Amino acid sequence: MSQPQPQSSPLLRLPFEIRLIIYEYLLFPSTTPSSGNNSSVNNLLADHHTYYTSDKDTDAFTLTVRTIDPYLGTHSSRTWRKRSTYHVRTGPFLTTTTPTTYRILLSPYTSHLRRTIPSLLSLNRQIYAEASKILYSTYNFSFSTNVEAIVPFLSDLTPQSLSSLRHISLTKKALPYTKEFDRAEWGNAFSFLSKNTCLQTISLDIVAGKPADGWEHVTPISASDFQVLKRVKKEWGTEVECVYLEWVEQLMAVKGLRKLSISAKVERCPPPRSEIMAFWVAFSKSVELGFDEWVRGVMMA
Repeated sequence: MSQPQPQSSPLLRLPFEIRLIIYEYLLFPSTTPSSGNNSSVNNLLADHHTYYTSDKDTDAFTLTVRTIDPYLGTHSSRTWRKRSTYHVRTGPFLTTTTPTTYRILLSPYTSHLRRTIPSLLSLNRQIYAEASKILYSTYNFSFSTNVEAIVPFLSDLTPQSLSSLRHISLTKKALPYTKEFDRAEWGNAFSFLSKNTCLQTISLDIVAGKPADGWEHVTPISASDFQVLKRVKKEWGTEVECVYLEWVEQLMAVKGLRKLSISAKVERCPPPRSEIMAFWVAFSKSVELGFDEWVRGVMMA
């Protein structure tokens, strides 16, 4: 066998298998979490401009992506220079828009990445290519309800890093409170994901409403019922009044998944007084039943 050519970096003189071990040691979560409450996730603020759910990620292999509150004095345009900016709805009635960007929140298990990522990935192009593949194929990137941050965050990745992305998680807001801009953000996000990524895992939490008297008297929606609702729109070009499932079709545009996890984030809601609320309550009861069966049957076929 021919002798390898000398490399300028001592790290690149090592066998590739040894380099992988080093990358994993530097980039994988710590086995022992750092002490104190100074990690980003511990200081996570509630979403300032949108629907709020408590969603602190506890998995060590999860990196949390959140929209920055544009009114936080500690952030300025200088810190945004290397990130894409976008506008979010602000004000008491969400009638105005304000520019902002995203940030990556680190847990006690990943706080060391604040130092290791810039020091390792900036060494040279080959090390960046090898280490970034480990980073983006290993971690789950959690967006929660910050769907508007998906396209800016992914657009800032290099093509190689983007192609290495494998796992994301997000939360679908409660259907009765979905606004037009929420629909646009969801559609843009999944249009980008379906065309530009090779995802293997999607973890989807759906905000579900449960009245004080429970779901005992609520008839769940079966997988075949959902299929009929989809057929109504496809063949007649309209959705059943009070039923909004276009977001599901946009989700289904993502192909090649190996794992799909759908869970209900159950919250209290008032007794249904309208068709929209009645559908949402029935849908909520069906999230981990007929809805899960329907979506999994289409996306995992």
